[in-house]
Amino acid sequence: MSSIRKLDETPVIATSAQPQRGFTAEQKRYLADMLVKTNLHMALGGTSQAQASDVPETFWGTPVEDLCKEEKRKYEQHVLDIWDDIVRSNDTNQILEGLDQFASRHFGLFNVAPASIGYMVRMRIPACELRGDQMVTLGNVAENLAGGYAHVTTRGSFQLREVEPKNILEMLGIFYDHGLSCKGTGADSARNITCTPTAGFDPLELIDLRKYAHRLSHKILNTRDYQGIPRKFNFSFDNAGSTSCVSDTNDVGFLAVKVSDNDQGVDPGIYCRLILGGITGHHDFARDTGFICRPEDTVEIADAILNVFVHHGNRTNRKKARFKYVLDEYGFDWVCERIQDVLDQHGKGTKLIALSTQYDAPRPNINRHGHIGVHPQKETGLNYIGAALRLGKMTPEQMRGVGRIAMKYGNNDVRLTVWQNFLIPHIKDDDVASVIDELAKLGITTKATAFEAGAVACTGRWACKLANAYTKEDGNAIIDHLNSQFELDQPINIHLTGCPNSCAQHYIGDIGLIGSAAEDGSEGYKIVVGGGVDDDQALARDLCGPVASRDITTRCATIVGNYLKSRTENESFIAFANRHDLDQLKTILLAG
Repeated sequence: MSSIRKLDETPVIATSAQPQRGFTAEQKRYLADMLVKTNLHMALGGTSQAQASDVPETFWGTPVEDLCKEEKRKYEQHVLDIWDDIVRSNDTNQILEGLDQFASRHFGLFNVAPASIGYMVRMRIPACELRGDQMVTLGNVAENLAGGYAHVTTRGSFQLREVEPKNILEMLGIFYDHGLSCKGTGADSARNITCTPTAGFDPLELIDLRKYAHRLSHKILNTRDYQGIPRKFNFSFDNAGSTSCVSDTNDVGFLAVKVSDNDQGVDPGIYCRLILGGITGHHDFARDTGFICRPEDTVEIADAILNVFVHHGNRTNRKKARFKYVLDEYGFDWVCERIQDVLDQHGKGTKLIALSTQYDAPRPNINRHGHIGVHPQKETGLNYIGAALRLGKMTPEQMRGVGRIAMKYGNNDVRLTVWQNFLIPHIKDDDVASVIDELAKLGITTKATAFEAGAVACTGRWACKLANAYTKEDGNAIIDHLNSQFELDQPINIHLTGCPNSCAQHYIGDIGLIGSAAEDGSEGYKIVVGGGVDDDQALARDLCGPVASRDITTRCATIVGNYLKSRTENESFIAFANRHDLDQLKTILLAG
C-alpha cells in the first residue's frame, strides 16, 4: 500500500519578519520520512536504518526518540517477525515476557501471569461464525492442550486458557489444519470482525454482510502495515435486523440502511451507513459521519480508514492512541476527507456518498434478548435456536456437543454473539424439540431468565492481572440471587468489568459494575446504571461505590427491587433511568 503523504499534509513553510534559517523540526521529520519511505537515503549512500545526520529518524512520521516503548519495539522488529521467539517459548516451555510478550499478543498469545498460569489464547472468528466441526476441534483443544474450558468473548470469539508454552506449536498447527486462527487478536491489532449473529437468516434483515466481514479480516491479516497499528481497532457489520451486534461501540460500524426516494441524487436501495469513533470505555459511541456507501465498497473503505489511522494515530502516548483521538484532534470532516483521498489513490472510483439519516427507512425494533430461545428464520420451516451460557463459559464436552448438534440437525453452522452466547441456525420445525433436549443434556438452556440472558463479564481477577474483582464468580452469585428474588417481564443487562478498561463494556449495561478496591482494601465494585446501545443508546451514570464484593449481591437486589416498586407499568430499566436525573436515581434506587 502506498504510504506517500497527500499534498495537503506537507508542512507549511513558516514566515516571519526575520528570514528562516534552515528547516523547522516538523519539516525535517517530513523530509526524513520521505527519504526512508522512497529509499532515496540509500541512493545517497545510507543504510536501511540510516538518516541524514541532521535529521531525526522517524517511524510513520514520529521521531524515534519520541516513541513510547511499545512503538520502539515495533520500529526495531515488526510484530510479524517474531516466529523464532514463539518457537523458543515452545521448545523451552518458557512463557514470553516483557516486550517479547507484547509482540506475541499479535499472534493471539497472552501472558496473563500471575493471575493464571500459561498462555491465554484468543481466537479470530470473522463474522462470529464457525462450523460445527470447528467447534468439535476447539473442544478437543480446550481439553487436551488448554485448561479444560473456554469462554465466548464480547467480540463473538473464543478464549482458551492455561495453555503451556510447550503446547503452542501443536495448537497452532491444529488451528491451521482446521481453518482456524488466533492471529491478530491482541495488542495493536484490528480485532475480531463482528457481524450480526442472525445474518443470512434473519426475517427482518436488509442484507447479509458476512462476506464483507470475512474479506476485511483476510485483507487485514494479509497486509503487513495493519499488524502493529497504533492501538487496537474494532470493526462491525450490522444487517439492520432484529438482533444487535452493538455496532455503535466500535471504532467503525457499517450499518445496513434502506434509502428511500430523495432529492439528493442518490438512487433508492440498500446501502451501509458509516459510523466512526465508538469506544464506550472512553465515553464515546460511534457517531454518524453523514456518509453512506455501497455494501460492496465496505472493505475498500475499511482499508482506507486503517490507512488513515496508521499514518495519523498517536505513537507517543498509549492513552491517546485509539482512533477516537484522531477524530478528536482532526475532526470528522478532516478524517473523512483523508479517507476519500486514499480511495481516490486506489483509482477504483469508490466514493463516500453524502446523505442525511432523514432518508433512511426506520429500522425494526431490536429484540434485546432475541438471540435466546427458538425463532423462525426467513426460510419457511427453519428456525434458529439461541442458547444462554453462564457468562460465556463452555466445557469441552459442551463445545463438542454443540458442534455435533449443528452437524446433525443444522447446516454445520454455529454463530457466537457479543453477549457471550451462541446460536444454532437452520433447524427444521420437526427437530426443534430434539435440539432443545440434546442441549439440555449438555447442561445448556434455551430459556434463560431476564438476568442470565444479558449478563456479561470479563475474565476478572482469577485470570487477569489488571482486574480488581472476581467478575465471573460474583456475576454468577448476582444472577442466582436475583433469580431467587425477582421474576421480570423486561430484561436487565448486567455487565461486570474487573477494571476500567471496559472489556465487558460496563457503560452500556442497565447495571454496570467496575472492579475497584473497597474502603477496607478488599475486592469491590463501582456501580453505574442506565446504559444502553442501538435504539436505547446511553452511557451509564455513576450511582455509588465502591461496594465490597461480599455486599454486591444484596446491593444489586436493592437496586432492582426499588426499580420494580417505582417504575410505571412495565417500564424498562433504561427507560426508567432515562426519565430521572442522577440525584433522583440515587434517592430511589439506593433506598432501604
